[in-house]
Amino acid sequence: MRYLFLLFISFSFLSANSGVLDVDWSSISKGIQQKPMAPFPKVLTKGVADVRLPVYLSKSLAYNKNMVVVADKNFYTISFELNGTTVTFEGDRTFQESVAPTNPEFQKIAKKSAPVEYNLAEGIMSAEFNRHGVNYSISIECEEPKRDKRCKEATFIQKLYRGLIIVGGRP
Repeated sequence: MRYLFLLFISFSFLSANSGVLDVDWSSISKGIQQKPMAPFPKVLTKGVADVRLPVYLSKSLAYNKNMVVVADKNFYTISFELNGTTVTFEGDRTFQESVAPTNPEFQKIAKKSAPVEYNLAEGIMSAEFNRHGVNYSISIECEEPKRDKRCKEATFIQKLYRGLIIVGGRP
């Protein structure tokens, strides 16, 4: 239910003219595409087998078998329960256009090289970024957000972001 709520919030300000973002596969760094040292868990490989965008996950969690994967060809979400937190990685190439492509605000939103933005809202720490023309996010929701440093400070989510590797996806 939380994921549907986040999707609703993400797209609630947009109109119904939807589409699919083009993936710029040429912008993918070979260093991030490294071959895994051991096979990834089946729950991950089977879950993202049909995803048509690069699937990012932090290397510190890539072999954790206790993940939940929900995906289709244009979207994925991978979540973990970690000692009082829910950590979620998402990628989504669908969009709903709310402003004209010539509007400077649209150009800012669609900029492929936009930096990562770390946000804290309602006890949820998040990182939002765009790579290869795809929208990605990492979120951390804590059972005790006022006490848990992972939801008060950006250090934990920054470490997850810096450890991103590609674990799946295809053109």
